Amino acid sequence: MTANTKLQAAALALAASAILSLIDTFVASVAEEAGLWQFQIFRTLFALPLLLLLGRALRVSVRPKHWGRLALRSAAVSAGLLFYFASLGTMPVAQAGAGLFSAPIWVLLLSSMVFGARIGGLHVLAVLGGFGGALLVLRPDAAALSVMTVLPLAAGALYGFGMLLTREICAQESPVALALGVFATIGLFSLGMVCVTMLAPGETFLTRPWAPVTFRFLWLTLFQAAGAVIAVTLIAQAYRIGRPARVAVYEYSFLVFAAFWGLALWGIAMDATSWIGIAIIFVSGLIVARLPDMRPDARL
Repeated sequence: MTANTKLQAAALALAASAILSLIDTFVASVAEEAGLWQFQIFRTLFALPLLLLLGRALRVSVRPKHWGRLALRSAAVSAGLLFYFASLGTMPVAQAGAGLFSAPIWVLLLSSMVFGARIGGLHVLAVLGGFGGALLVLRPDAAALSVMTVLPLAAGALYGFGMLLTREICAQESPVALALGVFATIGLFSLGMVCVTMLAPGETFLTRPWAPVTFRFLWLTLFQAAGAVIAVTLIAQAYRIGRPARVAVYEYSFLVFAAFWGLALWGIAMDATSWIGIAIIFVSGLIVARLPDMRPDARL
């Protein structure tokens, strides 16, 4: 991998994290209007035509070259994201987020266990350091830990596995096709979940049944869909051209950008402990970016 390719992958991952952290700050506003599954259905309806237009503008194919491989990758990524949202209905956001941010560790482990990639001690220390920094920022409540902790950890494992599959078996797919697969999978699953919430309605974001569609809900969802289309396409391309373990660490920058948007948009300031965590995340990313490949065909 050339230095230019490494730089491109890092820039794509950082840009995706900046966009995702921005649009995710408005999910709470969406939750005031409708439930999670209704939101996901409308987001898919907005996202699919936007992706088709993006594919035409970029002159890339949106038709999968390997349907089975794309389906596997889409299922893994979609399940990871939906597991994360599901965990938000039963535990604090910080605890669920800490599980999702275990994804780089799973990428490292699965690269070695499934695909036989060699990993070095510095790789392990850098990824663990990034995860430790994330915990300093998120600070999950240890007293609230339970068996439900498995759910966000499963989200991190599935998301990490999906990102690993992006390079290992879906490198020939266009980033637009990869994004289409994820949105379509989440949209189809959400249709089924809407039926479930109609039969067993609740009051939470996760269990709320279909609600009247408001103009505020539509423009918030369109804004979120447009941002997600761009971000998901960028991160898919980053994993296509970059080493998964390296790109995964750059996704920790989501926390940095989230801190910025929280202060800029809502006046929420980070404390000293959180900034120490952010500094550790940056250092971990720099270490991984500068580590040489372990062998000519190394995947990390």
